[in-house]
Amino acid sequence: MKLDIRDLGLRFIFGGLAVAACYVVLQLVPSKSFAGIFAAFPAVMAAAVIMAGHFGNSEQAADIALGASAGMLGCTICVLTATFCMQHLGKWGLSLGIALVFWFVSSYAAIMLMQGLLEKRKEKRQ
Repeated sequence: MKLDIRDLGLRFIFGGLAVAACYVVLQLVPSKSFAGIFAAFPAVMAAAVIMAGHFGNSEQAADIALGASAGMLGCTICVLTATFCMQHLGKWGLSLGIALVFWFVSSYAAIMLMQGLLEKRKEKRQ
């Protein structure tokens, strides 16, 4: 795979601007629980889909979005795991580490499940 500096730079700019905007919202909104919603803003996903669509095609952008869907399901598992572990272990660092492992495993399982279901649906159509 060839490294495209322009592509990398645009991803950095789009993703960075989205993350910075979310940080500003986090600082301005008084309710930190509500502001936490913006901590989950899919900045990286938006940048990845934009770049895949711009430099590739809609099919590539859709593949990125599908993977992002699995990752976001994994994020839900990650947050629930982190919350549970922090409440029961009382150690935020360890809890975060455990939660990230759960994020990866559940995201991987979700993408495998989604791809399998899409393949079966595709086979039925043929």
